[in-house]
Amino acid sequence: MADSWNSMQIATLAVSALTPLTVAGLGVVLARTSRRIEQVQWANQTVVTRRLDIFAQLAPGLNQLLCFATFVGGWKEIQASQAIAIKRQLDEIMYANRVLFSNELFAAYHQFMITLFAMWTTTDADALLRAPIESEWGNRRNMQWWDDSMTCLFSSTDPASTGDIQAAYDQLSERFRADLYVTSQNQLLFTAGS
Repeated sequence: MADSWNSMQIATLAVSALTPLTVAGLGVVLARTSRRIEQVQWANQTVVTRRLDIFAQLAPGLNQLLCFATFVGGWKEIQASQAIAIKRQLDEIMYANRVLFSNELFAAYHQFMITLFAMWTTTDADALLRAPIESEWGNRRNMQWWDDSMTCLFSSTDPASTGDIQAAYDQLSERFRADLYVTSQNQLLFTAGS
């Protein structure tokens, strides 16, 4: 009987033989998973870096449109035709890079633009400005560059309030903050619900 194998000895031998194979298999799986995680992290860092580059291109123009529309900052130096040209330039950048941003950010960008511009209201012409010509903070008609022909660049039927424009800009800013992973000092980068 000493020469025969019992089930306990067979099980012990099997476990002894399979342990190195299991450890090796787990090592391969963990190494692959680690490489995948590193690749995802690298891709995410690359996307965020590209988003920051694009934001650096967009931010000055977005700020100029906000100033123009809400009569703050350098609004006196921005003519209506310049605001339309800025929109065109921003649209080109945003639409070319749409895949890099979240749908929520792109929707907020679109909302800001439709708040500021009456799009699809004319054919063969630029979108009309929904920004007011005058407000309690200023009147474009009093600027040296103003010409009465500029009135046709503004929507007379559907003007937006400076409050609506500011709210759309604030929403866009929040979406950029989320897509760029920028947080305030008292806010966690990731929350349990994210």
